[in-house]
Amino acid sequence: MKKQLRGYDGKQSGAQADQMYGEAMRKYGNLSEDALVSKLVEMVHKQKQEGTFDEVQLLGFINTITPHLNAQQRSRLEGVLGMIGE
Repeated sequence: MKKQLRGYDGKQSGAQADQMYGEAMRKYGNLSEDALVSKLVEMVHKQKQEGTFDEVQLLGFINTITPHLNAQQRSRLEGVLGMIGE
């Protein structure tokens, strides 16, 4: 499942992507995979309720972390994205 958004090119500067990845690792690096999924779903749900959800920002983050995942982790991430999109 690959999401496409009008006006989103997925390009970020290397420094910007590295900074985003580093911040995520500091915040969430010690959580289990299940805890990460729960946290992500919870955050998106809350943002949608508050009207602050930004799908472009989420996809940017996903594009940043995807190269650091193995095939099995990518597959699970796609499943999570399917849950979020509902």
